[in-house]
Amino acid sequence: DTGPGSRTPRRRGGGVGLLIALVFAVWLVSGFYIVPEGQRGVVLRFGKFSEITMPGPRWHLPYPIETAEVVNVAGVRSVEVGYRNNVKSKVLKESLMLTDDENIIDVQFAVQYVLKSPTDYLFNNRVPDETVLQAAETAIREIVGKSSLDFVIFEGRAEVAARAHKLMQEILDRYGTGINIQNVTMQNAQAPEQV
Repeated sequence: DTGPGSRTPRRRGGGVGLLIALVFAVWLVSGFYIVPEGQRGVVLRFGKFSEITMPGPRWHLPYPIETAEVVNVAGVRSVEVGYRNNVKSKVLKESLMLTDDENIIDVQFAVQYVLKSPTDYLFNNRVPDETVLQAAETAIREIVGKSSLDFVIFEGRAEVAARAHKLMQEILDRYGTGINIQNVTMQNAQAPEQV
Protein backbone atom coordinates (compact mmCIF):
# COMPACT_ATOMS: atom_id res chain seq x y z
CA ASP A 1 0.00 0.00 0.00
CA THR A 2 1.79 3.14 -1.22
CA GLY A 3 -1.05 5.67 -1.30
CA PRO A 4 -0.79 9.29 -0.11
CA GLY A 5 -2.14 8.45 3.39
CA SER A 6 0.31 5.66 4.13
CA ARG A 7 3.47 6.18 6.18
CA THR A 8 6.75 4.74 5.19
CA PRO A 9 9.25 3.46 7.75
CA ARG A 10 11.64 6.17 6.62
CA ARG A 11 9.32 9.00 7.67
CA ARG A 12 8.70 7.44 11.10
CA GLY A 13 12.43 7.06 11.69
CA GLY A 14 13.05 10.72 10.84
CA GLY A 15 10.46 11.86 13.43
CA VAL A 16 11.95 9.69 16.18
CA GLY A 17 15.45 10.90 15.29
CA LEU A 18 14.27 14.51 15.44
CA LEU A 19 12.67 13.91 18.84
CA ILE A 20 15.87 12.29 20.19
CA ALA A 21 17.94 15.19 18.84
CA LEU A 22 15.57 17.69 20.51
CA VAL A 23 15.76 15.87 23.87
CA PHE A 24 19.56 15.75 23.62
CA ALA A 25 19.71 19.50 22.84
CA VAL A 26 17.51 20.32 25.85
CA TRP A 27 19.73 18.09 28.03
CA LEU A 28 22.86 19.96 26.85
CA VAL A 29 21.24 23.37 27.47
CA SER A 30 20.36 22.32 31.04
CA GLY A 31 24.09 22.51 31.83
CA PHE A 32 24.17 26.32 31.62
CA TYR A 33 24.21 28.26 34.89
CA ILE A 34 25.15 31.76 36.06
CA VAL A 35 27.48 32.53 38.95
CA PRO A 36 26.64 35.99 40.37
CA GLU A 37 29.35 38.45 41.44
CA GLY A 38 30.73 37.69 44.91
CA GLN A 39 29.93 34.01 44.56
CA ARG A 40 31.71 30.90 43.29
CA GLY A 41 30.41 27.87 41.48
CA VAL A 42 31.53 24.45 42.68
CA VAL A 43 31.24 21.78 40.00
CA LEU A 44 30.85 18.16 41.09
CA ARG A 45 31.45 15.30 38.67
CA PHE A 46 29.56 12.20 39.81
CA GLY A 47 29.37 13.79 43.28
CA LYS A 48 33.12 14.41 43.57
CA PHE A 49 34.73 17.86 43.45
CA SER A 50 35.83 18.83 39.94
CA GLU A 51 36.46 22.59 39.81
CA ILE A 52 35.64 26.06 41.14
CA THR A 53 34.17 28.51 38.64
CA MET A 54 34.32 32.30 38.77
CA PRO A 55 31.39 34.74 38.30
CA GLY A 56 29.68 34.89 34.93
CA PRO A 57 27.77 32.53 32.65
CA ARG A 58 29.11 28.97 32.86
CA TRP A 59 28.41 25.53 31.49
CA HIS A 60 28.96 22.06 32.91
CA LEU A 61 28.07 18.61 31.68
CA PRO A 62 24.39 18.23 32.57
CA TYR A 63 22.93 16.07 35.31
CA PRO A 64 23.61 13.18 36.15
CA ILE A 65 27.24 13.59 35.06
CA GLU A 66 27.94 16.95 36.72
CA THR A 67 26.12 19.29 39.07
CA ALA A 68 26.99 22.83 40.14
CA GLU A 69 26.43 24.53 43.48
CA VAL A 70 26.73 28.29 43.81
CA VAL A 71 28.25 29.48 47.11
CA ASN A 72 28.19 33.07 48.36
CA VAL A 73 31.77 33.85 49.47
CA ALA A 74 31.41 37.63 49.82
CA GLY A 75 28.34 37.79 52.06
CA VAL A 76 28.85 38.34 55.77
CA ARG A 77 26.99 35.76 57.84
CA SER A 78 26.29 36.05 61.53
CA VAL A 79 25.60 33.80 64.49
CA GLU A 80 24.19 34.95 67.82
CA VAL A 81 25.29 33.20 70.99
CA GLY A 82 23.19 33.50 74.13
CA TYR A 83 20.26 35.23 72.41
CA ARG A 84 18.24 35.20 69.19
CA ASN A 85 17.30 38.32 67.17
CA ASN A 86 17.03 40.51 70.27
CA VAL A 87 19.22 40.73 73.38
CA LYS A 88 16.08 40.37 75.51
CA SER A 89 15.27 36.95 73.99
CA LYS A 90 17.89 35.01 75.92
CA VAL A 91 19.02 31.43 75.41
CA LEU A 92 20.20 30.64 78.93
CA LYS A 93 21.85 27.31 78.13
CA GLU A 94 24.27 29.21 75.87
CA SER A 95 24.68 32.43 77.84
CA LEU A 96 25.20 31.26 81.43
CA MET A 97 28.87 30.56 82.19
CA LEU A 98 31.11 30.07 85.20
CA THR A 99 34.03 32.44 85.79
CA ASP A 100 37.42 31.65 87.35
CA ASP A 101 36.31 33.15 90.69
CA GLU A 102 33.29 30.77 90.67
CA ASN A 103 30.61 33.31 89.79
CA ILE A 104 27.89 32.77 87.23
CA ILE A 105 27.80 35.30 84.41
CA ASP A 106 25.32 35.88 81.61
CA VAL A 107 27.26 36.58 78.38
CA GLN A 108 25.71 37.31 74.99
CA PHE A 109 27.72 37.99 71.86
CA ALA A 110 27.51 37.98 68.07
CA VAL A 111 29.96 36.46 65.58
CA GLN A 112 30.27 37.61 61.98
CA TYR A 113 32.07 35.45 59.42
CA VAL A 114 32.75 35.00 55.71
CA LEU A 115 33.89 32.06 53.64
CA LYS A 116 37.51 31.67 52.61
CA SER A 117 37.19 28.27 50.90
CA PRO A 118 33.92 27.21 49.25
CA THR A 119 35.07 23.60 48.91
CA ASP A 120 35.95 23.26 52.60
CA TYR A 121 32.68 24.98 53.48
CA LEU A 122 30.63 22.54 51.37
CA PHE A 123 32.47 19.29 52.02
CA ASN A 124 33.83 19.59 55.60
CA ASN A 125 30.61 20.88 57.24
CA ARG A 126 27.17 19.46 57.57
CA VAL A 127 25.64 22.45 59.35
CA PRO A 128 28.08 25.40 59.09
CA ASP A 129 26.11 27.85 61.28
CA GLU A 130 25.89 25.24 64.03
CA THR A 131 29.65 24.61 63.73
CA VAL A 132 30.39 28.32 64.17
CA LEU A 133 27.94 28.50 67.08
CA GLN A 134 29.58 25.58 68.87
CA ALA A 135 33.11 26.87 68.23
CA ALA A 136 32.09 30.32 69.52
CA GLU A 137 30.46 28.90 72.61
CA THR A 138 33.47 26.70 73.32
CA ALA A 139 35.93 29.57 72.90
CA ILE A 140 34.00 32.05 75.03
CA ARG A 141 33.44 29.47 77.79
CA GLU A 142 37.17 28.75 77.93
CA ILE A 143 38.08 32.45 78.12
CA VAL A 144 35.37 33.34 80.64
CA GLY A 145 36.33 30.28 82.71
CA LYS A 146 39.90 31.64 83.01
CA SER A 147 38.80 35.22 83.87
CA SER A 148 37.24 36.91 86.88
CA LEU A 149 33.69 38.26 86.90
CA ASP A 150 34.83 41.90 87.16
CA PHE A 151 37.30 41.47 84.29
CA VAL A 152 34.62 40.10 81.93
CA ILE A 153 31.95 42.64 82.90
CA PHE A 154 34.06 45.80 83.10
CA GLU A 155 37.67 46.28 82.08
CA GLY A 156 38.28 43.20 79.91
CA ARG A 157 35.31 43.14 77.54
CA ALA A 158 37.36 44.06 74.47
CA GLU A 159 40.14 41.66 75.42
CA VAL A 160 37.68 38.79 75.97
CA ALA A 161 36.19 39.42 72.50
CA ALA A 162 39.67 39.56 70.89
CA ARG A 163 40.82 36.36 72.58
CA ALA A 164 37.54 34.64 71.64
CA HIS A 165 38.03 35.73 68.01
CA LYS A 166 41.51 34.20 67.91
CA LEU A 167 40.51 30.95 69.62
CA MET A 168 37.41 30.52 67.41
CA GLN A 169 39.51 30.92 64.27
CA GLU A 170 42.00 28.33 65.53
CA ILE A 171 39.18 25.84 66.22
CA LEU A 172 37.53 26.39 62.83
CA ASP A 173 40.88 26.11 61.00
CA ARG A 174 41.68 22.88 62.83
CA TYR A 175 38.41 21.40 61.58
CA GLY A 176 39.01 22.70 58.03
CA THR A 177 35.67 24.51 57.81
CA GLY A 178 36.66 27.13 55.22
CA ILE A 179 35.25 29.86 57.49
CA ASN A 180 37.00 33.13 58.39
CA ILE A 181 35.83 34.96 61.52
CA GLN A 182 35.49 38.69 60.81
CA ASN A 183 34.23 40.10 64.07
CA VAL A 184 33.21 39.09 67.59
CA THR A 185 31.03 41.61 69.41
CA MET A 186 30.08 41.19 73.06
CA GLN A 187 26.49 42.40 73.31
CA ASN A 188 25.92 41.94 77.01
CA ALA A 189 27.80 40.66 80.06
CA GLN A 190 26.20 40.79 83.48
CA ALA A 191 25.34 38.75 86.51
CA PRO A 192 22.19 36.68 86.00
CA GLU A 193 18.88 38.46 86.69
CA GLN A 194 18.25 36.33 89.77
CA VAL A 195 21.48 37.66 91.32
